[in-house]
Amino acid sequence: MSDWMDQGPSQADIDRFNRDEFGYCPDCGVSVYDDAEFCPKCSMQISGRIRNKPLVEGQAQQRLTIIVVVLILLGFLSWLVF
Repeated sequence: MSDWMDQGPSQADIDRFNRDEFGYCPDCGVSVYDDAEFCPKCSMQISGRIRNKPLVEGQAQQRLTIIVVVLILLGFLSWLVF
């Protein structure tokens, strides 16, 4: 075969893309490879900003933290008043 014909993926390509290491885009939450430069869905540059958790899970955890802090503050204030 001549040099210009496609020989298929090299072993280096197979090793690079055949793995389970991924994260989530910090902007839209889509699953991406951990070394991706750009998000395939929203096209934002994400190199170095990969999230370990999906965006929805992170937002739910933030809401839960805020609710717990507010409840603690309300409990403390009611203790001071009574």
